[in-house]
Amino acid sequence: MDAPARFDRRHSRLVRVLKVALPITALALLSMVFLLAETVDPARAIPLAEIDVEERARDPRVSGASFAGVTDDGAALRITAETARTDPGAVLRLEATGLTLALEGVSGGLVTGRADQGVIDRGNGSFEMRGAIEITATPGYRVESDRITGALDRTWLHAPGPVAGEAPAGELQAGALRVTQDPDRPDSQRLVFSGGVRLLYQPEEQE
Repeated sequence: MDAPARFDRRHSRLVRVLKVALPITALALLSMVFLLAETVDPARAIPLAEIDVEERARDPRVSGASFAGVTDDGAALRITAETARTDPGAVLRLEATGLTLALEGVSGGLVTGRADQGVIDRGNGSFEMRGAIEITATPGYRVESDRITGALDRTWLHAPGPVAGEAPAGELQAGALRVTQDPDRPDSQRLVFSGGVRLLYQPEEQE
């Protein structure tokens, strides 16, 4: 038998063997892949934030909300809140917590306030702050009250309840406080205390 004929038979036999062996080898390798793959442990899944989706849908709120603008008399007004949510009955009304107020006049006078909660009503152009409010005003006023109302479009703040704290000349108590634009100096702010004002004068100590 000549060499070419023997080569053809060996080649045919090798092809038949490979047709059977290769699929079996592939199946074996595929089985090893599945066997070596790490089983997913549900306990090791990425932890999800503890958020009640249904509650968030019923009570949508945002964090770090802020309102900033310039009033008609030129003062810079900024109100920030830790959280705020829209009133279901009024789209432009926000109920907020952790409120911070800053009202800076044209001449540089500054009134600030902090409160536990409040409302920003852009529909009415007003805001309200409630609960343990601390108010500071230049020059050297620092008083506390439990409620402040104000306007978003002009220099106007009103603390209708009792206020108490420190004034430049001493300790101060009053039934109410109002902050407006000074009619004699339109670029300045005016603080008006009313309702039984009491000032305990504390003279500066002489060295």
